[in-house]
Amino acid sequence: MRYMLILLGLLWVSTASAMDCEKVPTCEELGYSTEDDPYCADNGYMFCPFNHDYKKCVQYNCEKLGFTEDDKTSWCGKLAKCKGNPRMTLCQNLCEVGDVYYDDGTCGYAKDYDPNDKTKIPVGVVFYVTDEGRHGKVTALRLARALNKHAYEPSNEGATITILPYGPYVAGISSDKKEEYDGKIIAGFKSLDPVVCDGKAHTKILAQYKSSSEQCKSLAETSREYEVNCQCTAAKRSYLYYPEESLKDNPKVGQYQWYLPSSCEMMLLWGTDPDKVDAFSGTSGAIGDVWKIIDQTLTLLSQKGINVERGTNHHWTTNARTFGLITGDRGYDHNHRSFPARPMLQF
Repeated sequence: MRYMLILLGLLWVSTASAMDCEKVPTCEELGYSTEDDPYCADNGYMFCPFNHDYKKCVQYNCEKLGFTEDDKTSWCGKLAKCKGNPRMTLCQNLCEVGDVYYDDGTCGYAKDYDPNDKTKIPVGVVFYVTDEGRHGKVTALRLARALNKHAYEPSNEGATITILPYGPYVAGISSDKKEEYDGKIIAGFKSLDPVVCDGKAHTKILAQYKSSSEQCKSLAETSREYEVNCQCTAAKRSYLYYPEESLKDNPKVGQYQWYLPSSCEMMLLWGTDPDKVDAFSGTSGAIGDVWKIIDQTLTLLSQKGINVERGTNHHWTTNARTFGLITGDRGYDHNHRSFPARPMLQF
């Protein structure tokens, strides 16, 4: 017993000594303030135990924050519930990376998508936002389609309509010397310079291109040979793309609203750190954090019965370069070879 008492005494001395050495945090360090919170509910404050002049709000006034009990489910794709009263909701119209983008121009969390709600048709996933989510970029749920089946090697028989030839190069967009143009792409990505990064503007130019060669004049524009040799097929089919569930003339997501992305935009879709990119070819700076979020949304939509396509490790860009959505690899290939084209949309 005597030894036990001695041991307890030593333990008490050790603990007391340790406590004496600890620094007691201030009320500010614990998140308390002497300022009033205009959105705090009556009796919604917690007071600092060391100084009751300091407080922080733990219960907010839902009405002051703009929450109401109105039913908003028919028109709002993104509802937030008030912590103080879950029956009161607020419509969050602003978009975030990873949100589902609907054909009415609204955004919503993938977990909230209801397959039985026919008024909300998913058409893409938001991967980039500006102006606090009021504007941004959307990647389509599926790939663009060619009129004819193609193979990766043009000499082989066609295999699928989801891979497309790039087509002839167009002066002013991709006809510079390779190394020189690569440098422009990297510099453009670091500043998001539209000269090389605006896929939508480039697509409009590329989609209108038709070769004036004698060979092309004798070919039907719907033929496989014409798609390979006489037009910029990847850009044209992206420009003509529209989600099959939506209306062709939908002013927000219909035909002529989509485009073939630039290399810069594919780098944004993947998640690429501009400060770590030291060369165009390869994977320098390819973090992949954005695509991870996008892929989670695609997976969830797939589980809810939506047809989605992820593509492969090579996709065409307006810069006549390829980009991989498996490793984030940037590369090149012959413009007559065929790869997927993943349309994008701006809002």
